[in-house]
Amino acid sequence: MSGVVRLYAQGGPEVLRYESEEVGEPGPGQVRLRQEAIGVNFVDTYFRAGAFPLADLPAVIGVEGAGIVDAVGPGVTSVAVGDRAGYYFALGAYAEQRLIAADDLVPLPDDVSAGEAATLLAKGLTAWARVHRVHPVRAGEVVVVTGATGGVGYLIAAWAQHLGATVIAVVAAPEGREALRTLGLKQVVVAGTGELAAEVAAAGGKVDVLYDQVGQATFGEVTAVLGDGSLLDLLGAASGAPDVDAADLARRGVRVTQSPTSSHLPDRAAVLAAAAEVFDARRAGVFWHRPVRSYALSEAATAHRDVEARTAGPAVVLVPDA
Repeated sequence: MSGVVRLYAQGGPEVLRYESEEVGEPGPGQVRLRQEAIGVNFVDTYFRAGAFPLADLPAVIGVEGAGIVDAVGPGVTSVAVGDRAGYYFALGAYAEQRLIAADDLVPLPDDVSAGEAATLLAKGLTAWARVHRVHPVRAGEVVVVTGATGGVGYLIAAWAQHLGATVIAVVAAPEGREALRTLGLKQVVVAGTGELAAEVAAAGGKVDVLYDQVGQATFGEVTAVLGDGSLLDLLGAASGAPDVDAADLARRGVRVTQSPTSSHLPDRAAVLAAAAEVFDARRAGVFWHRPVRSYALSEAATAHRDVEARTAGPAVVLVPDA
């Protein structure tokens, strides 16, 4: 028998129930993956709480994991039993073992652990899409990143800084400032203090791109620094959907974009190429070491509570119960 976390109704963390299941053999085009680490992303809380509807209940949520292939189905030639692999967006991750399409898998380099892969693939590919596709960041540009203490926000900020941009990371509280400086970010401001406007003015007064993940709580403050030619990339709304005054933004010459990461990864070849860039960036030291916080799979509800309270850290995984 294999451990699994299911929900029978959407709601608070308490709806996540740890159970046992018998995982069958993979079908055509599938593999069975014995998972060593399962990524916990903020989007998981949306699936759990009901912000994102689930077509069928009971359901297994989670979109990211890494482990070892222990069975392959008919027609699978891209991976073999014993291969290490991860994936970045395939619903059904909260399980000790799972069946998954072979085409969803990304081979893992020897120097990337399962725990690191399960916290880097989804977030890293999202950051890759933002700094290389949504707005190709160039040296000398001014980049603002909200939600920078989160997994995606930190990676975007670190990557943009590595590319030579002046990055202004926005955090919710003073303790976030020191945490991000420890991770290598140079300019960190606290929301609601006036520091953002001052830093933008000191950088020349023009913001090239704002990557916003927070939404409602800071939207008025952060968009106030945007002007002619600025790009506002709406990639999340952790505090709730913002009231976007499209007419005002257009009047100020602010361009607005919103796109899922998948739209920048149209096929498997694109995913593999982008993943290779993420792993190369990690090797090059673009991302400073992020300690991975582990919870047992049976503690998924606790992990969700900590993620929502912003106390879990930027790199969180579930691991199979001993």
